[in-house]
Amino acid sequence: MSNRRVIAFNTISQIAGKVITSGTTFVVSILIARTLGASGYGDFTKITTFVAFFYLFADFGLNTAYLELSEDKKAQTNLLFLRTLFGLSLMFLCISILSFLPGTDIQGYTPLVKLGIIFFSVSILFQSLITTANAFFQKNLRYDYASYALSLGAIVTLLSVFLFPYLGITGVIPNIFAFLLGSGATTVAALFFAKKIIPSFSFSFDSTLTKKMLVIALPLGLTLLCNVVYFHADSVILTLFRSSSEVGIYGFAYKVFEFPLVVPTFFMNAVFPLLLISIKGNDMKAFIRQMKQSSAVLFSLSLVLVLCGYISAPLFSLIQTDFQASIVPFRILLLSLPVFYLTSVTMWVLIALKKRVALFLVYFISMIVNVGSNILLVPHYGYTAAAWITVVSETLVLLLSLFVIQKYFNPSK
Repeated sequence: MSNRRVIAFNTISQIAGKVITSGTTFVVSILIARTLGASGYGDFTKITTFVAFFYLFADFGLNTAYLELSEDKKAQTNLLFLRTLFGLSLMFLCISILSFLPGTDIQGYTPLVKLGIIFFSVSILFQSLITTANAFFQKNLRYDYASYALSLGAIVTLLSVFLFPYLGITGVIPNIFAFLLGSGATTVAALFFAKKIIPSFSFSFDSTLTKKMLVIALPLGLTLLCNVVYFHADSVILTLFRSSSEVGIYGFAYKVFEFPLVVPTFFMNAVFPLLLISIKGNDMKAFIRQMKQSSAVLFSLSLVLVLCGYISAPLFSLIQTDFQASIVPFRILLLSLPVFYLTSVTMWVLIALKKRVALFLVYFISMIVNVGSNILLVPHYGYTAAAWITVVSETLVLLLSLFVIQKYFNPSK
């Protein structure tokens, strides 16, 4: 199969799976929003956002390290061991810091929100195992397996959210439990498919290999750490300084905005192994061509999605009148969509070029700007400020990344 067909097959597989998962997740979000209202959806957002903060910690760049060391047969079982260890440790860390989270009975991290975090923390381990399986799917170019697993989990979540009210089970916690059931189903399916392509799928620990993996993963892991803070600072500061209704209004706008963000991730997951092949073959012309073609495709697609999103934004008011206020932050966030699509390309280009330290510095600088701006502006101007800060911060990421890439190919300029 040619490179183009490989990219097309894996990208289409992921998009097909994402159509199912995004469609079901969108319906689930609407069902929860209609049932709970802006305030209840705000509490739901607080729980899921806080726990999701630990997901990227569990990743920590180990998938990229595995791909570089995958010729060593021990790498796959060593990765599974490390991820399981990371997942369990982060799950207990998530629970242990709950007592330090500020909140009252009506604002911030309320007792209900903390209870939801305890339940949902199990998903950190699930996400660790799912991410591990995805590394094996990426290595073997079998993203169709990842799509099957994600689709199953999304359907389980949808059925749970839909059926629970008929069983008399309502509220924030049951909806959290529904998401946990879906995550568990995805985990089981992902491990089942991983076992099919890697029969020797098991746990093992090799100290030398672990050191190599951690050294390779560390710069990217630190970058992901910055990314976590960068993406969640607005929600955390909204939680601390604004009402649950405002958290829900912004949370719903951001949830809808997140749906198209997965497209460049899937696309670049398919392109990345080919970038590595070009680098290893010292074929920089092919590398630059792949980079430019990927940028052109993703940028063009993002413009279409921005137009569609802007036109359809008023439909938010049909969910519940509370969410009419989500239209403004959603339209502001849409302005950053083309930038997010391009930074997906630049990030993986920098990883392929082994410019991980530079990548970390790019996201570290952007994180400082993002967090500082959120602390300064969000308490006074709320979710509108949070949306604009997202646009500015991601634009800064793109400009800094392009500067590093240009310096690599044109060091004299």
